[in-house]
Amino acid sequence: MNKNQFKTERAGARGLPLIIAIAAVSWAAPRPAAAQAAVSTGTITLAQVLAAVENDNPEIAAARARWEAAKESAVQAGTPGKPRVDIERMYAPLGGNIINNAMEKNIAVTQESPFPTTLFLQHRRAVQETDIAEQAYRAKMREVSARAEQVYALLFLARRALDIFNENVEIMRRFSKVAEAKYAAGHSSQLDVLKAQTELTRMLNMVVTVDQERQSDEAMLNALLNREARAPLGAPADPNPGALDLQLEQLEADAFSGRPELRQALLETGKAATELSLAKSEFLPDLMLQFRYRDAPTEPEGSSRDAVVGFSVPLWFWKPMAKVAEARAAKASSESDLQTMRLATDADLKTAWIRARTAERLADIYKTTLLPQAQESLSVAESGYQAGDNGFLDLLDAQRSLLNYRLEYFQDLAEYEQRFSELERVVGKELRKP
Repeated sequence: MNKNQFKTERAGARGLPLIIAIAAVSWAAPRPAAAQAAVSTGTITLAQVLAAVENDNPEIAAARARWEAAKESAVQAGTPGKPRVDIERMYAPLGGNIINNAMEKNIAVTQESPFPTTLFLQHRRAVQETDIAEQAYRAKMREVSARAEQVYALLFLARRALDIFNENVEIMRRFSKVAEAKYAAGHSSQLDVLKAQTELTRMLNMVVTVDQERQSDEAMLNALLNREARAPLGAPADPNPGALDLQLEQLEADAFSGRPELRQALLETGKAATELSLAKSEFLPDLMLQFRYRDAPTEPEGSSRDAVVGFSVPLWFWKPMAKVAEARAAKASSESDLQTMRLATDADLKTAWIRARTAERLADIYKTTLLPQAQESLSVAESGYQAGDNGFLDLLDAQRSLLNYRLEYFQDLAEYEQRFSELERVVGKELRKP
C-alpha cells in the first residue's frame, strides 16, 4: 500500500467540518485537571473520550446554554408588558408651585395587552421554541460525539499503522542483511540488495507520513476535548466490534421516534402552525385598560374615579392578510423539511448499517483467514530465499502482501467504528452494550 492509497482511505472522514469553528474557543475556559489527566496518558477508552467530550466540548456547552436561555423566554412571552403610571398636576397658577398649588391632581394606571388568545399563542410559541432548542442541543451532542468517535478511530488507525510500518522497517533491515550476505557469498545479484534498500527507504518514508497523520488526529481530538492541540493523549484502545446483531427494523423504529433532528423538524411544523394562528390573530384588537383617580377640590364633584377601556382597530387589513399568507408558506416549507428529514434519516440509517456490517465482515475475514495465510506465506518465502529455492522478489511480494493485509484489517476496524458512530447519530442514542 503506497502513501496515496493510505491517505485515500482516510479522506472520507477528513471531510468532517470540525475543528476550525471551535478551535478559537477551545482554550476559553480551563478544564479540571483530573478530567484532562484521564485521557492524557496510558490507554484511553472510547467511553472516557465521549464522557470528556460531553462535559467539556464548547459546541455542546453553547447548545446547552441556548436551551437554558430558551426556557426563560416562555415566561416572558406569556406576560403582558409593563403597566404605565401617569401622575398629573393641573391648573397650577403661574409662578406657583406646580406640585403643591395644582388645582387638580390626577393619577392613572394603564395596562396594554394583546388580545388574550394572542397572548396565549405567544406563550405556546415560546414553549415550542424551548422544545426545539432542547432537541437542537441533543442533536449537537450526538453530532459532536459521532465526530469524536470518528477521530478516535482515525487516531487508532494512525497509531496501529505507525506500529506496522516500524515493524516492517525492522523486517526490511533483516532482509537487507540477508540479501547483502548472499550477494557477498555470490549466491544472489546486487539487484536484490538494491531492492531491499529501496523498500527500506519506502518504509521509512511511510513512518514519517503516518506519524504526521497521528499528530493531526491528536490535534483534532484535543480540540473536541477542549484542550490545546499539543496536549498529550493516551493511545486508543483496540476496538472490539463483535457481531452487529442490531436489527435494521428496530433501528428504523428507534430513529423515527428518537432522532433529535427529526423531532426538531416535527416541532418546527407545530411552531409553524402556531405562527399561522398568530398571524390570523392580527385581525383581533389589542386591548388597553386604564384606571384614573382625580382630585379636584375646586370642582363641584370634588374627587372622582374614571375607567377607560380601549382597543386598536385593524383598519389596514392588507397587512395581517400578508402575514397570514407568509405564515401559510412557512408552514408548507416546514412540512416539506420534515419529509426531507424523514427520507434522509431512512437513507442515512440504511447506508451506515450496511457499511458497518460490511466492515465487520471484512475485518473478520482478514483476522481469521487472510492474515494467517499471509504470515505463513512470508515465513515460507523467507525460508525459501535463505535456502536459495526462490528469488528476492518472491520474498518482497510476500512481505508487501502481509503489510497491506494488516493495514487493511485495521482500516476495516476503524471503518466499523466510524460507521457505528453514524448509526448512533442517526438513531439518536447509544447503541454499544455496556
